[in-house]
Amino acid sequence: MRYISIVILVSIPLLTTLVFAENTKQVEIFAHHGVLEDVPENTFAALKRAVELGIDGVEIDIRQTKDKQLILMCDETIDRTTDGKGRVDQLLYAEIRQYDAGSWHGEEFKGEKVPLFSDVLKFCKINNLKLILNAKQPCMEKQILNLVKTSEMSSRVYLWGTLRTINKAEYIEPFGNPLVFVSQEESKEETIRRIHDEKKYAFSILLGTDNRKDIKDQIKAGIDVILVDYPCVAADILNIKSQSISHKRPIKKIDINSTSQEETNDNTAYIQEKVNDLLKTIEGEDYDKARTATLALMVLPQKNTVSPLLKLLKNKQPQTKQNAVWALGFCGDESIAEHIHPLLNDKNTEVRREAVLALKRLGAKQSVPILIETIKTETDREVKYDIARTLGTLGDQSTVFTLANIITQEKNWFVKSACVGALRHIGSDKAINILANILTTDAGDDAAWARTNAAWALAAIGEKSIHLLTTSLMDKEEATRRRAGWALIKIGAPAVKELINSLRDTNDFTRSRVAQILGWIGDDSAATSLIWALKDNEPSVVSAAAWALGRIGSPKALPPLKTLANNKNSDIRENSIEAVERIVANKEKMTDYKESEQKS
Repeated sequence: MRYISIVILVSIPLLTTLVFAENTKQVEIFAHHGVLEDVPENTFAALKRAVELGIDGVEIDIRQTKDKQLILMCDETIDRTTDGKGRVDQLLYAEIRQYDAGSWHGEEFKGEKVPLFSDVLKFCKINNLKLILNAKQPCMEKQILNLVKTSEMSSRVYLWGTLRTINKAEYIEPFGNPLVFVSQEESKEETIRRIHDEKKYAFSILLGTDNRKDIKDQIKAGIDVILVDYPCVAADILNIKSQSISHKRPIKKIDINSTSQEETNDNTAYIQEKVNDLLKTIEGEDYDKARTATLALMVLPQKNTVSPLLKLLKNKQPQTKQNAVWALGFCGDESIAEHIHPLLNDKNTEVRREAVLALKRLGAKQSVPILIETIKTETDREVKYDIARTLGTLGDQSTVFTLANIITQEKNWFVKSACVGALRHIGSDKAINILANILTTDAGDDAAWARTNAAWALAAIGEKSIHLLTTSLMDKEEATRRRAGWALIKIGAPAVKELINSLRDTNDFTRSRVAQILGWIGDDSAATSLIWALKDNEPSVVSAAAWALGRIGSPKALPPLKTLANNKNSDIRENSIEAVERIVANKEKMTDYKESEQKS
């Protein structure tokens, strides 16, 4: 547990306000599924980023595979966050681990796998990372707790959801203190004291927001554990120093569990006999046995397996064709794409889906024209979804018009989200206006994932998106401004000039958000404009500008910030004091500033 002991003492006359009283608060910051703006959710990449950021832990979702393996996965299916498909509870783990769980978020995460819960426990133990556990399926609570007990992580996990109801008396090691959810409205001293008297922790959930004031108010109220979507904001409030790339908190590695692969024998006759046996099983009616046989076939020499698999593509049984094309998708030979193309017209939906995803994994760019024509006539939403994400992976610019056209005509947000994600991977600015429209649309929860993808897509496009993103900061919906803001932060310094111009916008909420963005970007060129923003008539803008100046660390902001140290508005007062402390603490900038002042 981190004890917060932040005392702000600045050499300003009559200054007595403290941002946090000394030794009165305890708080732990947990990231929801990981640092979502930076890394793919529920992966080791997410856990590593949490370690680097210096926060306390991560909330993870746990599901059970068909063969009773526990993995990290939020959704019922693996469709959204891997390059595979299917319900978690209907898939074997050996199959799930074949899929890429990182490329959807960025090429730098290519090869990221869906983690086993047991491996996650090992990683968190040696890297001093805590967990909030959320079981997403019923009847696996005991299995989860037994793994926690075996890993000796009981005291470092908090139980949430159905895990809170299980009888923990049989477990000798105590789990982390029970969490009691407290809403923002209920965060009162009396409520939290009552929770503490019961030897429990007050737990606050602030998802879908990066509002510094809301998070700070929860910390001040005495909340013990806070779950957030933007842990970097919480870390900034607590003044946790996020390490630079060259000074990262060292991450200790573990040996990841893997499915053992049989060693192949050099005896050709023996291998051929084995292939024949596996092929018979693949053609059998038992789905699990057929899939397992397909997995076994994939590790044998391709000179013995590709030809018979190609023959199975013409089998009358959909399951057999599905398994054959699935295996061929991992062979790495994109020249076999022409043999897969006929399956795009198969009557069976699952066969069509598997064929599309096989082309995706093969990187078969020659398949782009036929995929474009197929998606135009396809009626099944899941097949259309798969084609869209395959076109994104193949990255051909010729697909942009088709994808953009589907976005405008398609009613299903599931399909729209895949098209937006594909445009994000392609990185073309030809659909920039359509992406901006998706970002600012108001279509409820169904559109949330597509809108987030649209913001990331615009960030990937870069400088050409800046004007549309800054215009989106004028949107009346806070979620739109938040998504646009973090996209601009990703673009960084090139956006500063236009953001400075937006500091004069007529909307108070726009000016406030712009000041925050400039603070996160941290470019010195914005300091003068932010100093002028300290004179704004809207308190939220002044407060945001003060915080931003502290993030930027410009010493020339010290005089105007000090004048605000006794401001009647508590947010302005606290952010100004904090900003002064940050600037003064930057000895290098202070030295340069004093030298320049002496010269002038």
